[in-house]
Amino acid sequence: MEIRFDFGGEHGRVMVEVVPNADPVALGKTERERGMPVCTASVEFSAGGYRSMLGWVQLVREPAATDRFEVDPFDLFADSSAPFAWYGFRPVLFDAPSRWRSGTVHWQAHSFLTIGPWDGDRRHVVPLVGFAWGYEQDVEDRLHLSQARLLRPADWDGHCGYLAEQYPTWTFGDGSPLAGQR
Repeated sequence: MEIRFDFGGEHGRVMVEVVPNADPVALGKTERERGMPVCTASVEFSAGGYRSMLGWVQLVREPAATDRFEVDPFDLFADSSAPFAWYGFRPVLFDAPSRWRSGTVHWQAHSFLTIGPWDGDRRHVVPLVGFAWGYEQDVEDRLHLSQARLLRPADWDGHCGYLAEQYPTWTFGDGSPLAGQR
């Protein structure tokens, strides 16, 4: 999936791939995760230097465990006061879930490429691109990966209250920039 976006006179695109994990050990996982989804989202953005600093905010939900989406931080940064799972100059989102267990599972991720305003040091997050992905596991433990699909402004807006609660030193812009992704 390719998603194009514009922000502040700059242009970008995100290339999303969700595939079965064919070589878990090579990806730092165990054989148990064979067939689980691997999501990679690479970023191209015409802005340079500090203006190309972007962050991925990812929320996940497993309806049997919780009704709401929750932040899915990279374990190394679980105690961070920032909402990002990945952050940097045109950062790549990489995720290979390890939530395998027997029985029915319906796991969903909402992944948002975000930027902070270029006009100061405020801790403010603006979404640029959003997509959903995940997997289902049936009662016979067969995995079915979900195709990546675009998220809309209302999807981001629905997460903002929770994000503000979890990260009180940050503010979260509305999802209107997502309307321009294509």
